[in-house]
Amino acid sequence: MTHAPAAEPTTFQLDVRRRARAAADWLVRSIEACDGGGSSAYYSRFYRPLTGWAPPYPETTGYIIPTLIDYAAYAGEPRYAEIALQQADWVMSLQFEDGALPGGFVVKGRRATPSIFNTGQMILGLVAAADHSGKSQYLDSASRAARWLAGEVDPDAGTWTRHAYKGGFSPAYYTRVCWPMLEVWERTREESIRTAAARVLDTIASWQQPNGAITNWAFGADDPAFTHTIAYTLRGFWESGRLLNAEPYLTAAHRGADAMRRSLERRGRLAGAYDRELEGRWWYTCLTGNCQMALVWMRCADSLNDVRYVSAAFKALGFVLERQRVSGGAAGTRGAIAGSSPIWGRYLTLRHPNWATKFLLDALMEADARVTRIAAGVS
Repeated sequence: MTHAPAAEPTTFQLDVRRRARAAADWLVRSIEACDGGGSSAYYSRFYRPLTGWAPPYPETTGYIIPTLIDYAAYAGEPRYAEIALQQADWVMSLQFEDGALPGGFVVKGRRATPSIFNTGQMILGLVAAADHSGKSQYLDSASRAARWLAGEVDPDAGTWTRHAYKGGFSPAYYTRVCWPMLEVWERTREESIRTAAARVLDTIASWQQPNGAITNWAFGADDPAFTHTIAYTLRGFWESGRLLNAEPYLTAAHRGADAMRRSLERRGRLAGAYDRELEGRWWYTCLTGNCQMALVWMRCADSLNDVRYVSAAFKALGFVLERQRVSGGAAGTRGAIAGSSPIWGRYLTLRHPNWATKFLLDALMEADARVTRIAAGVS
């Protein structure tokens, strides 16, 4: 059987691939800035006048691992996956005896105290390393971390309150802790992990309001929510629903994503943050959240078979691409994106955080794959 030759890449795809390369190489530079042990949390000559690079950040290094593994396959360059596995080894070196992983920076080899959210994000990297390498130590480490998370859930309230970013506050974006736990469960079938994750998801689902917003999806109970934490919450619901084949969690993700889509369509872009009534803070945009929402919308497009979400995703991503410098300028910013636009916006003011560029790279790879499928006549 003969196959039609692959379509030539479009101008859009060629630009996406150039931008993806620049983003991937910036992530590698953020690791090199830390001598190969973790990715620098951000680049900022304002906050770090000597070198520009902050110390390594275990949380986001953890979820940069699957991005670099994916990019290695996307670009056909195994070296990116090799770098990713080195980061997984570094993450494992930080694990506490009880399975927890640390929050905060690592400064002069010293790790911070355990963190619920950060542990979940590092599990994503350990699972990806296990899947890619076939080495059991990565999944063993991820399983220990997931068991620690399961043991920290208050079974009556269905929340985590210890080891929080803000003491005693259990945010809605902890759905993004449940998702990594369920990735472990899918591979190990440890029922206690699934039960604990589902208990938290049920609690957070009960917080969704008629307008699609979810109480507590900001960093603090009374704060407007950056699109960053909104997207964290929705992605956690969507991925958990996928893994559990659970319609209520998918529905929660779809409702919140549709509220954000309608906001974008009304104003042509997303606000930087939203209050409980979904009134936006329009004077700036959270670029990180734009990339994350693009990823959420592309998933909703697939699960709902609704092209409106593809349109929203490409609009949000296009806004970001206008603000990514791919040539010239300082090596510390070339290929990266800032936390906010304008750069003095409220989210990660005057910084280029590593997670912003990570989510940009994820979104670029998915956008390219989607255009390729459309060109091939595959929805």
